[in-house]
Amino acid sequence: MLKATNIKKSFGDNTVLKGISLEVEKGDVVTILGPSGSGKTTFLRCINFLESADEGELTLDGIRYDIKGIHNKDILRYRRKTGFVFQGYNLFANKTALENITAGLTIVRKISKSDAINIAKEALEWVGLPDKADFYPSELSGGQQQRVSIARAIATEPNVIFFDEPTSALDPELTGEVLGVMKKLADDGTTMVIVTHELSFAQGVSDKVLFMEKGEVIEQGEAKRFFASPDTERASQFLKISSSDYDFAI
Repeated sequence: MLKATNIKKSFGDNTVLKGISLEVEKGDVVTILGPSGSGKTTFLRCINFLESADEGELTLDGIRYDIKGIHNKDILRYRRKTGFVFQGYNLFANKTALENITAGLTIVRKISKSDAINIAKEALEWVGLPDKADFYPSELSGGQQQRVSIARAIATEPNVIFFDEPTSALDPELTGEVLGVMKKLADDGTTMVIVTHELSFAQGVSDKVLFMEKGEVIEQGEAKRFFASPDTERASQFLKISSSDYDFAI
């Protein structure tokens, strides 16, 4: 379904992505792991054109996109098939939960307002917030805001949803409720690419793992094998050091 090939990105003299490739099949849950500063978020943003990569190719649903010189219309066509959940929720402060979801449906997808409202209500029901439709972001907890963000993503029925550290701003109790929704998505067969530090969650839902450090892929492959017996010493060391993250078992 999604293939990223040789994605490269530099900021001035600092090369942050040194040719990253990834293949995602329909229904896959792929987690991208690695220490801070390894390039995980930059890679995720590049494969949704939120950041402009310097080189590489993307193929989504059989359509190939050359990153160099891509036109805005092709970026829009690509993004119509993806969803993105940000670290900081990225909700409109002046819109209710329902309006945050319907905005993209009516403006980008050209769906009628009545249909968009029905879709948004179903999405809020799915993430466990049917009673929060008329609440503004300031009236919601961080976990509830992030669940609205997830509802916004699933409302468009994307081919793949990207998650960028979706629990990084949350305390443990709120982290659990967001991870629960993501686990539900995984069980439902939703194709996801997730940047996370929540290792127990990653172990519980992942089909594949991509482990990065300093802008390079150190190891990638089947999640069960990676967590049981990684091929590289660096990945093994990372799992041991990060063992405290296993508090949020699903």
